[in-house]
Amino acid sequence: MTVRYVLAIDGGGTKVLAELTEQSSQLTFRSQGGPASISTDLDLAVENIVKVVRDVCEQSGAKASDIVAVMGLAGGASTTLAEQVKVMLKLIYEIEFASLRIESDAITSLYGANLGEPCVVVALGTGAVGARLQSNNQAKLVGGWGFTVDDFGGGARIGLMAVQYLLNDIDCYDLPKSRLTIRLSEQLGCTRQAISHWLKQAKPADYARFSPLVFSLQNECKVANKVLTEHTKSVVELINKSRGTSPLPVILIGGLAKVSQDLLPLTLQNELSPCKGDSLTGAAILAVKHYHDIIEKGQRNEP
Repeated sequence: MTVRYVLAIDGGGTKVLAELTEQSSQLTFRSQGGPASISTDLDLAVENIVKVVRDVCEQSGAKASDIVAVMGLAGGASTTLAEQVKVMLKLIYEIEFASLRIESDAITSLYGANLGEPCVVVALGTGAVGARLQSNNQAKLVGGWGFTVDDFGGGARIGLMAVQYLLNDIDCYDLPKSRLTIRLSEQLGCTRQAISHWLKQAKPADYARFSPLVFSLQNECKVANKVLTEHTKSVVELINKSRGTSPLPVILIGGLAKVSQDLLPLTLQNELSPCKGDSLTGAAILAVKHYHDIIEKGQRNEP
């Protein structure tokens, strides 16, 4: 087996990114595709992963058997789903890497944020999850249990709280009363029938789409301000849970990182560290490490 390349893949709810690097020359090939959250739509995710893998292989001339791959995927924390991805790649698409490791995108983000050095990362996007990378290279996830029971601090929870205020207005006054709920009603309707229809079909991403509206109204609507006050409390709690008693640097990442950081107490803001890399960076760091482990093992086994 000749291993020449490392492949890093970052797959989330909106897109998948691939970066293939030939190790001796450091030539890099990149590709981007559609959604690749294996917890949301496994078949679509694998289909989009396959497209970018084939694209970078075509660009480089690499074969899957030449590649050590690490994929950071939304839903990758599930060993069942990760194993299904591996089976589908091999049996349906006939893609068999020299080695394939699948992680949660939270883990690859953790490795990328401080370029593989110990740190605490809190990711604020549609959902919210914390992770801690310790000096012994052990990683621990905190929160991120899913929208129905957790993910406090994420955009979906912000949207959910906003919708709950709209429902309360309809129950009490038969019409929206605040600037926030009026704007929401323009999208969801004002009748029980219209809102119920939306609620039955809504997914976390649908709720999260309301978070920019909430932030835009924070200085002119008391209800929006209340929602963001609760959001801020959730973010502070997630940061504290994620770092525990460790003195490690804390990094906020994700689409809501900057706007949420601005709401935090100044003392906490001053304790935060800048992000140095993303999930794709982390997948590449892990892939290179695994590549060298394989090379070293092969050398030890040589007669």
